[in-house]
Amino acid sequence: MNKKLALCIATLLPWLAACSSTTPTPPASERSPIMCTQDVLQCPDGRFVGRTPPGCVFVCAANTAPAAR
Repeated sequence: MNKKLALCIATLLPWLAACSSTTPTPPASERSPIMCTQDVLQCPDGRFVGRTPPGCVFVCAANTAPAAR
């Protein structure tokens, strides 16, 4: 009897831990807006750009990678 109980517990514990540790992502309407800091960066072409959500990176042009800072 004790072996069956131990086997049952050993089987259920990982499953219960996995279920309790995951939280569903709330719908977009319930998420907080992303707030970026309001600093600016001067692009190589002379324009100034601010940070762009969701990653809060500087984007100097539509077809280029984010600028490093």
